[in-house]
Amino acid sequence: MTEGPSRALATLVEAVRQLEGLTGQVGPFALPDDTCDRAPDLVAAVCRALDVPLTFDAPSSARDRDFAVVALAAEIQRAQRAPELAGLRPEDGAAQARRLHADEEAGYRVRTVPRADGTVITVVESGPPDAPGMLISPPCSLSYRIALPWLRALNSSYRCVIMQTRGTTEPIVDEKDFDRRGYDLSHQVQDLVAVVDELALGPAHVMGLCAGASVALAATAQRPDLVSSLSLWHADLEMGGDAEKTDHQVNLRALMDLGGESRDTAAWLRGKLTSGPMTGVPAGIGPLVVRPYATTELFYRYAKLTAATMHWDSRPTAAGVHQPCLVITSEDDDTAHPAGSRRLAEIVPGARLVVAEHGNHLDAFRATAEQVRSLRSFLAA
Repeated sequence: MTEGPSRALATLVEAVRQLEGLTGQVGPFALPDDTCDRAPDLVAAVCRALDVPLTFDAPSSARDRDFAVVALAAEIQRAQRAPELAGLRPEDGAAQARRLHADEEAGYRVRTVPRADGTVITVVESGPPDAPGMLISPPCSLSYRIALPWLRALNSSYRCVIMQTRGTTEPIVDEKDFDRRGYDLSHQVQDLVAVVDELALGPAHVMGLCAGASVALAATAQRPDLVSSLSLWHADLEMGGDAEKTDHQVNLRALMDLGGESRDTAAWLRGKLTSGPMTGVPAGIGPLVVRPYATTELFYRYAKLTAATMHWDSRPTAAGVHQPCLVITSEDDDTAHPAGSRRLAEIVPGARLVVAEHGNHLDAFRATAEQVRSLRSFLAA
């Protein structure tokens, strides 16, 4: 296979893999019937090769369209339209998809950490087993794939682990298990502690991305013996009246509070949210961001977990953190207001604050060369 088709097929494989966490929880999932308008046989072959049970029979007419599902399909639809894929035989595409999958998975290990309440925490680990530990705490309910750039950037010299949120990875058998097992910040913190303990990772550097910053901060305060240092990236934190919030933060918290009232309310609210175009869905990683809106149950869980982090006042805990702490934000982050990070850096003793002149919220997940240099410099100090 020449370079052009190989690159185009790799893009298609990544688009399909962004949905594997979703199908792993809810089983076969239907995308709109116009998702594969150019290469239906090739896409079907790739899905079978990767064991991602997608079907393409959801209504695609505007009248019946669920725009969350449309956003979930967007990357596959875009990838399968690449002219370089024209004429590629499905069996050849499937064979290459399996090779790409095997090559990626050879670079990390997927592990599970069982909890006493029956929850199973899924983690992805990469790097030398005897290297210093690094744990990445991403936002609630998002796939580990959103943080893979950090793992790839750091796993040459660190034993990196990305943990995923409770209730958002195991197959859903009994929906009420999620309620019985708990979802509060305390549960999420204990999950992080259990991961560090179970994997013998500590004392580790803990990275908190967006809402994952609340969990990272609270875990650091609760078990300082397990955390050597802390970095918080574009943190979405509750700082009371000490820091301004963006409209997004205010509106999202209200949305999470309402969506978490009950599953019936979550179904009604999800229907309202997805009956019109979903704006602001980022190209390239849209399915990873939109996944919590894919079904009522996933949206309900997302609401309960995220509301728990958004209501937790981080100020008392931050004042008691004595590990080296790096706080990263940007002047024009219109998702998590930079004022929250500035105030956090004032409260945590000796914290180092880095404020980029420009950068959006999703920069927290990109692991750019400048970000990696900043983190490595902090860790080496």
